[in-house]
Amino acid sequence: MPIKKSTDPALAAGRLAYERHAWGEAYERLSAADAAGDLAAEDLERLGISSYLIGRPEETVAVGARAHLEAVRGGNVELAVRVAISLGLALMQRNEMAQAGGWLARAARLMEEAGYEGPERGRLLIPEALGSLMSGDLAAAFAGFEQVAAIADRFGDADLATFGRLGRGQCLIAMGEVRRGIPLLDEAMTAVIAGEISPIVSGTVYCAVIEVC
Repeated sequence: MPIKKSTDPALAAGRLAYERHAWGEAYERLSAADAAGDLAAEDLERLGISSYLIGRPEETVAVGARAHLEAVRGGNVELAVRVAISLGLALMQRNEMAQAGGWLARAARLMEEAGYEGPERGRLLIPEALGSLMSGDLAAAFAGFEQVAAIADRFGDADLATFGRLGRGQCLIAMGEVRRGIPLLDEAMTAVIAGEISPIVSGTVYCAVIEVC
């Protein structure tokens, strides 16, 4: 998310704090800027991510919904879809499956209506692959994560590539193929340690690898 110059000191400070991964400061500064006037969709996304990372899930959903609507109004399909998928995944983690399904369905509809082709198509495959993994359909889950990895390669998306490795590693270990699965988890963790992926994905991968181990 590129940063555009701003004359609002709180907004400028919030953006810089976000780039430094100072989540508490980013949340406070961006919230102050939001209270002073409507934030653009990109800044609302930053505020939503910051609120998620400091443990404010209700606010994450509310701000994310605003970011999505602003992106739709501005014709930014990529951002609108990305935020909708992020909300769907966040709500899945909270076991709020009906709301999660609604956001994921909206993301899929927007992509189809706009004829959008991008890495978000891979992100939309993740919930289905996770569902197959959790239900024990390991072959379907592995195939789904292979699709995620293929889309990651196509668009050079580090987050997707890491999800693809994590998911395939989990599937292989669940199938009893530990020697094939562990290197994939190791590589996923390497991306976390090297700082190659986004903060929320880093946290997800870190927790998942610990759980598998």
